[in-house]
Amino acid sequence: MAYFPRVGMRMIKTAIAVGICFLISSLTGGNGKPIFSAIAAIICMQPYVEHSVNVAFNRIVGTIIGAFFGLVAASVSLYIPAEYEYLHFFVISLTVIPVLYTTVLLKKPGASALAGVVLLSITLSSGDSTPIMDAVNRSVETIVGILVSLGVNMAHLPRRKEKDFLFVSGFDGAIYGEKTGMTPYSIFELNQLLKDGMAFTIATERTPASLIADIGMLHMKLPIIAMDGAVLYDMNEKRYLACHGLSKELTEKIEDFLRKLNLHYFLNVVWQDVLLIYYHDFKNEEEQKLYQQLRLSPHRNYVYGERPKEGIVVYILLVVKDETADFVTEKLVEMDKEGELLFLRDKSETPEDYCHLKIYHKNATKEYMMNRLLEKMPQKKTVVFGSNRNDASMMQAADLSFATIDASDDAIKAADYQLKGTGDSIVRKMFHIYEPLHWQSLPKELRNEKRKR
Repeated sequence: MAYFPRVGMRMIKTAIAVGICFLISSLTGGNGKPIFSAIAAIICMQPYVEHSVNVAFNRIVGTIIGAFFGLVAASVSLYIPAEYEYLHFFVISLTVIPVLYTTVLLKKPGASALAGVVLLSITLSSGDSTPIMDAVNRSVETIVGILVSLGVNMAHLPRRKEKDFLFVSGFDGAIYGEKTGMTPYSIFELNQLLKDGMAFTIATERTPASLIADIGMLHMKLPIIAMDGAVLYDMNEKRYLACHGLSKELTEKIEDFLRKLNLHYFLNVVWQDVLLIYYHDFKNEEEQKLYQQLRLSPHRNYVYGERPKEGIVVYILLVVKDETADFVTEKLVEMDKEGELLFLRDKSETPEDYCHLKIYHKNATKEYMMNRLLEKMPQKKTVVFGSNRNDASMMQAADLSFATIDASDDAIKAADYQLKGTGDSIVRKMFHIYEPLHWQSLPKELRNEKRKR
């Protein structure tokens, strides 16, 4: 199904600002030319309010520069006979240089475009006014458009902020689509919510390395829950704040067992805040394809050879056929007398008869690491969004949970509600819960004092 971006608030605000410019022109007798204020309103509307303030100031400077040089060029053109129109155009073209150069000298390059618009609006005016009146009128009209744009962008309905909740979202299949990635709307709105103080993090099956490239535009503040809950990773400080790995004794037993079966495996080890992936000679083409695909990432560190005694073994990854995965799982369950192991399979990136088999410690879950994160935070209630079976335990433990429209059966069963979409729908729901209008009430699950279990 094709993805059609939704009409964003910036588009709506721009249309409102243009309409206000036309209204002002009508209320003042319609003597001006609202095209110039409307152009300024369109140019100055920015996605972020703080950017709009800076842009508005720069554009006002650009308006003054354009008006000054427009006045000079228009005054010179008065002495050019009408039959020499090409000289008139030559003067205007030549004046573009000092206009743009002045914006550079004043370190206001963002004002260049509007300065040029003001210059042309004055010098190409077909009215009967004098050059100085044209300069004043065009400047006033443009500044009106700038101020209207700024005012519309800063205006918003009164909302309250609900800062008692931690929002957690799955990644692939949730806020990140296979075909769409993270939409511009989701990135913009999430950054606005994060700036406003919303406590938000991501819980993903990915390693931090594979996540970095896809969330680089998000201004994340909280650590992320990665590797299916095996680690808590600080994206800003590039540190592993918590790891729940396999014991050395159990890891050695698993390695001995896999070697006897002549199976290759990737050993993921966190050591000194670095993820090291140890591997040996490949046994099938799918292992080699995975390695060739991922090794070029600057955030992954593949090491050929034996692992060191130091470090935490986060998980063991096998790329094998389904029947081999069944056999390995059955035998390791028999070996695991204390019930310490957790087995996860992923077939999304393999041929039909292959799978990725990941072996974790049983406590390496998103639910466990979410609760670890909550221990360090003032928020004590959770709102969770998920799409696959690995999200289910976290969703079940949350105070309020939502499954995406195409979520797995496990996720739907664990959720309180199901959304009508994925990424944008998740972000909109976060917005309505975190910043409801004053007359809107919270979902009943968040109004109850007793936490769901």
